[in-house]
Amino acid sequence: MEMVDFQEIRDLAEHEYARWKLNTAGDTEMQEELQKIEGNEEEIFDAFYTSIRFGTSGLRGILGPGTNRINSYVIRRATQGLSNYMKKNFKNPSCVVSYDSRKYSKTFALESARVFTANGIHTYIFRELTPVPVLSYAIRELGCDIGVMITASHNPKIYNGYKIFNRDGYQIVGEDPGKILSEIDALDYFGNDIKTESKQEAELVPNELRDRFIYTMRDSMPASDLKIMNQLKTIYTPLHGTGYKFVKAAFKANGYTNYDIVSIQENPDPNFPTCPVPNPEKIIAFDEGFRLLDQEQGDIIIATDPDSDRVGCALYHDGMRTLITGNQLGILMLDYLCHFLPPKPGQFVFKSITTTPLVNKMAMKYGFRVVNTLTGFKYIGQLLTALEDAGRKDDFYFGFEESNSFLVRPFIHEKDGISGALMIVKMAAFHKSQGKDMIDRLSEIYDEFGICKDKQRNYLFTGAEGKEKMEEIMNFLRDMPAEKFGEHRISALTDYEKDNTGLPKSNALKFEFDDGSSMVIRPSGTESKIKIYSFETEDFRDVERAIVKIIEKFQ
Repeated sequence: MEMVDFQEIRDLAEHEYARWKLNTAGDTEMQEELQKIEGNEEEIFDAFYTSIRFGTSGLRGILGPGTNRINSYVIRRATQGLSNYMKKNFKNPSCVVSYDSRKYSKTFALESARVFTANGIHTYIFRELTPVPVLSYAIRELGCDIGVMITASHNPKIYNGYKIFNRDGYQIVGEDPGKILSEIDALDYFGNDIKTESKQEAELVPNELRDRFIYTMRDSMPASDLKIMNQLKTIYTPLHGTGYKFVKAAFKANGYTNYDIVSIQENPDPNFPTCPVPNPEKIIAFDEGFRLLDQEQGDIIIATDPDSDRVGCALYHDGMRTLITGNQLGILMLDYLCHFLPPKPGQFVFKSITTTPLVNKMAMKYGFRVVNTLTGFKYIGQLLTALEDAGRKDDFYFGFEESNSFLVRPFIHEKDGISGALMIVKMAAFHKSQGKDMIDRLSEIYDEFGICKDKQRNYLFTGAEGKEKMEEIMNFLRDMPAEKFGEHRISALTDYEKDNTGLPKSNALKFEFDDGSSMVIRPSGTESKIKIYSFETEDFRDVERAIVKIIEKFQ
């Protein structure tokens, strides 16, 4: 491997820092931000050593000054590059822009719209913060070529980002990210090629589109007994995000009234004061929900993340606070669908390689076909679009990922926390009517198909050195001579970067063990961390200890 000259990178970062100070002289806020890090070599290095690149979920980074941060200069440059790509690839390009509740999200959305219109691109913008699934729906309803969402999904408040969706309503995939990035890289952050002066304004998305989304979603869902539904008491929290109006509208359209909202988390707040990590995958995000659940003697808590494309659920089971993982929720939704909307022979369930293999055992009983994709719901959107283009939309049965990402019915091509929230209510209410909660039903599923405990472990790294260490670790694991992890004997290794898997090449490894357990290891597409997903049939602590020892070798 070629050694990286970090001193040269540091010198370039210092030079870029000085250039930003010079070129933003009239921007008081940016000058103040640059002044704060003056003399701090590590801060300057991390902010300027690279430019933000496309990851699993678009451009994402910490708010602040620099090329490796999210700020107006990075947003304008990205939008100009995207505009150049659109003008080369679409005859009369059009786009729609949305944003969530994060700091500067509305500002960045308006900046993006201004650059689009300055480039002569017909632009729509939502008049208020709006969830990802509604943006996905709007792209096709308005006939747009591109959609842009200003969001950092479930990350802490210091983050923001820029997601790009194609005309089919899912995030860009294939050659498009590379082509767009080439257009962005060709631009200087302060060059005259970035257009901001426009004689036209963006058009506001019609209000009635939100209603159409809600009723289209409602009509696509499996029917439920309204009396049974309203016997379930739900606590809902939008975690200060975009779900606060839309989940309520979905409940109302379905006649569901027996719920309360966590008032302290109901309104949008970019500081997320009651949930520093607004992520429905983490039980800490449900703390305020449990307080209200105790007060109201409710049954379950439902939470959507800030851009409402993910949904989570927690409850008391045997007197203990219990978080239902994304894999478990997906299994429960699939089980519910199989009983109330049985699959036709050959219908597809789409899931990622990091999602529970228990689905494969369920397929043997219910007759659906399982298709694995790379991590990222955009790959499920791509497969769904291909089915639709072939006139086979009804062949889609269900799609989900372990990251609390679900699409129950194919009325859009993206993950949807709003319809997911409604689906959780429907199935939790049914199980309650049978004298069970969702954990009880999950235990019955395990009894029938076998236990498959799922866990995710993250190992964090920082800066350019961290990224190099991550690559060294992946290469070590890829060529590892050992036949075992701890006491678990390896029965098969799949390298998604080198092996012919039928999927696009990806830096991910899958280890399978003699006892039926498995593990997928991959670097995060948006953050400096290695993610490990395990699916365990027995104690896995020896495997975790072995992994920690490997990682420590490179620290």
